[in-house]
Amino acid sequence: MNTFSRLMHCDGCTDRLTYQRNIALLAVGKALLELITMALVPGIAVDTIAMAWLNPFVLVQPWMNGSMPFIICLGTFAFFSGLVWNSVHRLRHAGYKHWLGLLTAAPYVGIPCAALLSFAPPKKHTVWDLVG
Repeated sequence: MNTFSRLMHCDGCTDRLTYQRNIALLAVGKALLELITMALVPGIAVDTIAMAWLNPFVLVQPWMNGSMPFIICLGTFAFFSGLVWNSVHRLRHAGYKHWLGLLTAAPYVGIPCAALLSFAPPKKHTVWDLVG
């Protein structure tokens, strides 16, 4: 359990490098899962899967119709859950309001927000931060 905690950096804060690594690993995992599923299951709407990187909610209707495999929907859910989790911890480490990490789950805004968080500098802390 200690190894998992160290790998995911579960102390409530995530620095820039750890955030970039975690998001890259999540993206590679999602992409591999999608590529393997597309190779094994013919006839999947590739354009819908590509659009799910920007808007995960486009997978709901095809999944309800039965034309989208559950594993792709599950992989997308895991990716965006991990993205929000890491973004909240990254914002907390940088000194910003951590609830802003929920923006990474918003359609069309999530990936650009994650890119900004990858390079966001930490706020300068002053003695007045202790007062407020």
